[in-house]
Order: sequence, then C-alpha cells, then structure tokens
Amino acid sequence: MAVLVGITCNRVGFENRLSLAYVHAILQAGGVPFLLPICRSEHVLRRQVARLDALLLSGGGDPDASLYGEEAHPGQGIVQPDRDEMELFLVHHAFNCGLPVLGICRGAQVMAVAAGGKLLQDLRGVERVQHNQRAPRSHPIHSVLVRKNTLLYRITGRRKLRVNSMHHQAVRLPGQLTVAAVAADGVIEAVELPGHPFALGVQWHPEWLVRTTVHALPLFKAFCAAAGKCRKKN
Repeated sequence: MAVLVGITCNRVGFENRLSLAYVHAILQAGGVPFLLPICRSEHVLRRQVARLDALLLSGGGDPDASLYGEEAHPGQGIVQPDRDEMELFLVHHAFNCGLPVLGICRGAQVMAVAAGGKLLQDLRGVERVQHNQRAPRSHPIHSVLVRKNTLLYRITGRRKLRVNSMHHQAVRLPGQLTVAAVAADGVIEAVELPGHPFALGVQWHPEWLVRTTVHALPLFKAFCAAAGKCRKKN
C-alpha cells in the first residue's frame, strides 16, 4: 500500500494553493499526496497528522522573524502567522515522533526555526550567487556542495549538485539541525536533524527538477521509502 504524504498548502488571497509539481513528484516516487490546508485547530491537526506516513513542507512566504527572536528586516516579504503556527506544530510533532519530514525552500527554514535556529532575512545585496533565478524553474542555476556523512549525501551519492534557486531568505543558524550542503557563497542550502530517521530540508525546489536532473527523484523516493519504514514500525 502506498504511503500517505501530507503536503502543506500556501495561501494566495482567500485560497489555499499548491503547485502540482509537488503532487507529481510524490506520485512518481510511489506516494499518495494528501493536501493540508492552513488550519490553526490543534484538534484537527492532530487528527490529520495521525493519518500521515510523512510530512512535506512546501515553499511559500517568509516565516515571521519574531519566531526566532528578531525584528522584521525591511526586505522581509509576506508573512502568514496562521501558516507559521500550523507548520511549527507539525514539524515539532514530526521531530518528536520520528515522522519523516522533507522541507522545501520555506519548509527548510521552518524546520530550522522549529529547531531553535535563525534566518538570514534578506540575501539581496550580500549574495554572490544568484539565489532568485531568472531562468525557468526547471533549470539548475548554481551548484551546492554536499557534506559527506549526511543523509543528503547518502541519497544522492554526490558531493556537488546543480540546483535551482528561488529564495531571498536562508538559514543563518541551524539550531539543533546540522548543515548538509552550502552554496559557493556560503549560504546554507540543506539541513538535517541528527538521529532522526528522515528530517531533511533543502533550500532549492527539487519538485521542479525531477525531469531535468538525476538527483531530484531519488530524493523523493528516499523520502517515501522512509515513510514506508515508519509505517511498518507503527
């Protein structure tokens, strides 16, 4: 039986939305996508997460700077307090219960905040690599160096990956997470939670790279495989 992967949605106006790229990536990896609209009810969230075999935190706006004890930078973008609250609840649950979690772009940043980390609020003006690309989303725009002895390295088997990039914030301090990959300019590109079966956050968008790189689909397959192992244990 295919694993059930909860994917958090983004709010645009009064609507919850999610790019089909996430859905297609999970389907290609053998999972069943289960969309999670933004919700503040802890009762509802507990019932939803009890059904899941894994959690995927999708991309979106900026986490509120107050969540990691800072004032908002002038360059901070759209903040959604209810989404922040929901995703932090889900991430803490995943960390504590061993539920496989994959954070993408904003999702990696939320994982870091949940682990006591801090964010670099605006890369513009300090970046030396194009982190908000003007090329198509499916086109890798820069390289990241993967550190050995990490989950990301075990999945990809590569020290260097070509990735896409669509962000203006990044993890500055990972808290209890460890750094798994960095860009050429030192920007943190991937984080992991040591001792967890599968807790990985990537700053790029692998869902758009499934057809254009050799490393994106194995990432989703490893995620779904971890979900299957988690289900068997429970």
